[in-house]
Amino acid sequence: MSIEELIVRVTAWVEEYRWSGDPAALLDTTAQRDAAALWRVVRGVDPDTASAPLEALFLKACHALGLLHYWRHRASAGDRRHAELARALVCLEVVADDHHAVPAELHPLVGRFTDPDAQAEAAVALLAASVRLPDPALLDAVILLMTVAAQAPPPRDPRRGARLSHLCLALRRRHERDGAAADLDAAVTAGEEAVEIADGRGEPAPEAWSNLAAAYRCRHRLRGRAGDLRRAVDLLERRLAVTGADPAALAELGEAYRQRYEQTGDPAYVERAVALADQAVTRAGEQASPALLATLGGALLRRYERTGARPDLWRAADLSERIVAGLRPDVADRGAHLAAAASVLLKRYERSRSREDVHRAVDLYEQALSTLPDDDRARPPLLRGLAGALHQRHLTTGDGADLERAVTLAGWALAAVPPGHPERAAATMEAVAVHLTRYARTGVLADLAYAVDQAETVLAAGGPPPWLSTLGDAYQQRYVVTGDVADLDRAIALGERAAVGTDFALAARQVRLATAYWRRHRGADRKSDLDRAVELGERAVSGTPADHVELPGRLSLLAEMRLDRYRIGGTTADADAAADLGERALASAPADHPGRSLFTATVCVAHLERGAAALDPARLRDLAAGVAEARGTAPLDRIAAHHAAGSLALAAGDATLAVQLLDRAVALLPSAAPREAGWADQQHRLGRQAGLVGDAVAAHCAAGDPRGAVEVAELGRGVLLASQANTRVDLVELADRDPRLADRFGWVCDRLNTPDFPADERRRWWADYDALLIEIRQLPGLEEFLAAPRLAGLRPAVAGGCAVLVNASRHRGDAVVVRPDAEPSLVELPALRLSDVDTWVTALLGAFEGEPSLAGVLRRGRVVREVLDWLEETVVGPVVATLPATEAAPCRVWWLPTGLLGLLPLHAAGTAPDLLVSSYIPSLRALRTARDRPPTTRRRRLTVALPHTPGLAALPGAAREAAALGGTVLTDGQATADRVVPAIEAATWAHFACHGVLDPTSQADSGLRLFDRTLRLPEVGGLRLAEAELAYLSACSTANHGIRYADEVLHLASAFQFAGFRHVVACLWPLDDGIARKAARAFYKGLPDAPVADGAATVLRQVIRRLRAANPDRPDLWAPLIHSGP
Repeated sequence: MSIEELIVRVTAWVEEYRWSGDPAALLDTTAQRDAAALWRVVRGVDPDTASAPLEALFLKACHALGLLHYWRHRASAGDRRHAELARALVCLEVVADDHHAVPAELHPLVGRFTDPDAQAEAAVALLAASVRLPDPALLDAVILLMTVAAQAPPPRDPRRGARLSHLCLALRRRHERDGAAADLDAAVTAGEEAVEIADGRGEPAPEAWSNLAAAYRCRHRLRGRAGDLRRAVDLLERRLAVTGADPAALAELGEAYRQRYEQTGDPAYVERAVALADQAVTRAGEQASPALLATLGGALLRRYERTGARPDLWRAADLSERIVAGLRPDVADRGAHLAAAASVLLKRYERSRSREDVHRAVDLYEQALSTLPDDDRARPPLLRGLAGALHQRHLTTGDGADLERAVTLAGWALAAVPPGHPERAAATMEAVAVHLTRYARTGVLADLAYAVDQAETVLAAGGPPPWLSTLGDAYQQRYVVTGDVADLDRAIALGERAAVGTDFALAARQVRLATAYWRRHRGADRKSDLDRAVELGERAVSGTPADHVELPGRLSLLAEMRLDRYRIGGTTADADAAADLGERALASAPADHPGRSLFTATVCVAHLERGAAALDPARLRDLAAGVAEARGTAPLDRIAAHHAAGSLALAAGDATLAVQLLDRAVALLPSAAPREAGWADQQHRLGRQAGLVGDAVAAHCAAGDPRGAVEVAELGRGVLLASQANTRVDLVELADRDPRLADRFGWVCDRLNTPDFPADERRRWWADYDALLIEIRQLPGLEEFLAAPRLAGLRPAVAGGCAVLVNASRHRGDAVVVRPDAEPSLVELPALRLSDVDTWVTALLGAFEGEPSLAGVLRRGRVVREVLDWLEETVVGPVVATLPATEAAPCRVWWLPTGLLGLLPLHAAGTAPDLLVSSYIPSLRALRTARDRPPTTRRRRLTVALPHTPGLAALPGAAREAAALGGTVLTDGQATADRVVPAIEAATWAHFACHGVLDPTSQADSGLRLFDRTLRLPEVGGLRLAEAELAYLSACSTANHGIRYADEVLHLASAFQFAGFRHVVACLWPLDDGIARKAARAFYKGLPDAPVADGAATVLRQVIRRLRAANPDRPDLWAPLIHSGP
């Protein structure tokens, strides 16, 4: 409704009343709605900047609304009468220069003929009403009246002082309502003049002192000026000296001392605050108000935070419950009292470990919020408090819904606080904390980035120790992802700044700093960092009471650090201490403790390091049972616990128990990755499970179960790609059974295959996906729809040959040969040790670092020869001996290496090039998919060649490679991402001669370097190519899956195969430009002129053998070429 229409309607209500004399016309619900609408309009107009037409309408609206409220004031009673008068005055003051526009009764209050005494009297009445009624016009009218009335008496007149003191009170309260700093400064100015008048007369002015002190305390909260707080304390001390031990005076002074303690940290101030508040409550006795009780509770809570004295915390909680029990529904500040009680209960949970305290705190915050309208300025702190309570409840119970709601509420609280507001920093840091926890739970990197950016904004100029510690923790988490030591150094610097003070929360900050030093030691092998970490960890444990909720976690962390020191120095005392600390952590954690799985994992690792053979079998079974029972913890923690317990069982000789535990850990892997996020986020979570698949395979081999070894490898390797593959399914059979369900499932899968949707939406679609999958599997004949494939369904994929699973763990080395028509056979590899794999992989990767020199070339050749010799002796020789392979009839083999073995050239070792036709595959499932895909009927070539790429070395051979190939050719500046991607989608054969990009910290960020940017793995894998046949990746390291995420088998070759290419040729390490050109030319020459490339593996073998013959002493030139596909 327009302002003109509202003016007409409001004027009509006034005229109707004047004509009829019936108050109902004014108090009608519709009249009230019209008045409220016009009030909102006029309050939104700034007369100083309004145009002339708008200003004219504004004046008309104020006049009409002022008259309506004036007559409603005449027709009302009680506080409502005062509120209507206030609105009338605020509106009519705008037009009061026109004497006839104001009703005669109001002439003493507004206009040219005002009476200061009448104004002061009315202002005092309205001020009293403002305490009982939340109408904002009441304070506005008080300030309007009292500003004029206070100036009327002479300078030293006591009436002037009283009026200025009331004005100080009103201005301070309006600041608290609206946040205008100018109001607060004006309050201080008015209050100081009021006190000066009283001092000049030599008269005590306890009310003026109190009002001015409140303004100073409020301004201290806004700007943090120590002088404001000192002035407030001085004023309140004067008041107390005059009034005696008045409960209100005692409590107010106690609050000021509490503020002073919060600013300075001086223990004497908090002791004084407690003593004053205690005296106030004692004197008030049973009549103690909620405000008095809250003052004492707040002081006790601050003293507890400094000393950790349990009686202070319990007494504060008892006072809070007393306040809540006595609160009437209509009491002022009900919401604030409920929120204060909730915060005390959250603090008590640290020591009580009672979930009831957390549930009660959430409930109290919910009640507190319900007492306030949506636009109340007191809501943001309550939203922040409820977010914190839900956050704590999530940490206590693991409930994901609580965490999501905490994130939402923290965001609302932050959005409601404008920049520059004193509450903005606290709201930001609450949002930072919940986003950090969500990152820890889901692994979505956007949450971590948000936390770092927001916290840096707040702490750019410094901040309190707990906030510095939180930012340090965020940098630690980012270091875990990026490996950037600068992040860890920043975390340590922040942590050292935070590890000061004597407060009870110091232990928490010491733990974070200890963790940062420990991580830096692990990355750089700095024993001094480890010693510092242990020292800080021991301080934190000694500073944590036995009943504290965080004690188990701190004991467990210290145990892990002592274990690391044992691994370095071999000191038995460290190993024994680690085992003891781990057992203490487990014993002190309740059965429902969310960290119990991790504590169990620490104990298992400690026993494993000390020697599993000495472990009592009964204790092993107890640990295994504890792992199985901890179902409420986070998936990552459950995986870690099952992995550690399974490894301990395997080392102790109980292969059956090890299989049970490790299979469960592998089965949980899909739940660890944030499916709603991108490949980069998922790989980081999955990469933290390094060694799990290898240990699980080893357990099955130790149990004499090669079938189980293959199946657990299929389930645990390539989890990210397998999850994506489950959204790319043939729905023909489902459509025959239930077309509606097939359409819904297909729609969800399409959304999940569309990149760049927000994580929240993808999370919802994955929930829909899971629900639909359950529904589909209830249909007859579709019980196994998208279930993990069993070996029986995968064996046909190796028709015409066999697959060889090669595995190295800390326990043993094995190969499993999978044939299409027989049970898998186990080939034990006693010489294959995980430590040797690490050594040779490090040597191989190191040989190809940096720019090639003569010495570097010689080193490469030597290292590759040594690697091939070692592979022949430990793996390839024993495996080939079990196969019916001859040079005349080579055996077709698909290699399935686990972990870091995937970086080694098994196909090139010893006699493998002569006796085997080798390929590599991410999984048997991927091979089956490639075999089942219908072959293309057309050869549509695409060649992408970049002899010159901005910022990178020239590749002259790339131009010659392109010249030898037909079809569409994109070179140099033509080879931009927006042209290459559509060209890939149109082609069936694609050849890339360019630089490959290998990101060691994030495999998902690896890719092909095009002219304008890198074409990353997720972009390639996101393609859905129905007719793609062959991709030849003549670029560096296109089959290198890196070290951090080895079992995810993420590299360009697997991404192109996932996109739809049946055959992929790639390189394990950087390939010489000239050799790359010769290899490509020989490869294409050896292929028949047909649409399909089913002879690709055989032809590549021939190319490798010819290159070997030409370069027998340079295996680094021919060994990196590999084939992937059927």
